[in-house]
Amino acid sequence: MDKVKNILSKIKMPKVKVKMPKVKVNLPKPNIKPWLDKIKPCMSKVWGVLKRVPEWGLKALKGLLVWFGKAVKESIAQLWTLLGFFIAWLTLTGTAQQIVGIATILSTIIWLATISLREEKDE
Repeated sequence: MDKVKNILSKIKMPKVKVKMPKVKVNLPKPNIKPWLDKIKPCMSKVWGVLKRVPEWGLKALKGLLVWFGKAVKESIAQLWTLLGFFIAWLTLTGTAQQIVGIATILSTIIWLATISLREEKDE
């Protein structure tokens, strides 16, 4: 193996320079003027909507925080009911335990999602 390495190290490869041809591509400039003329009327409406996005985001965040506060209050008010559901879930086994667990979670989600329907409105 050493003889093969010795022989291969003595072989010199010629250096070859390859020249790449220069290619010039002439692409026509796109004419976007008609396209811009079609879009201009819509841009003012789009800009009006985009300016209001931060306002909508703040309103959504405020609504989410208010709902979260109400959800915490409702959960505290229903604490004994939820505790009873949890005890029922602990005492069961197998499929019954799974069904009661899923029903408890779904009923809690529905209860919290419909807080605004149960609120009394002042007239």
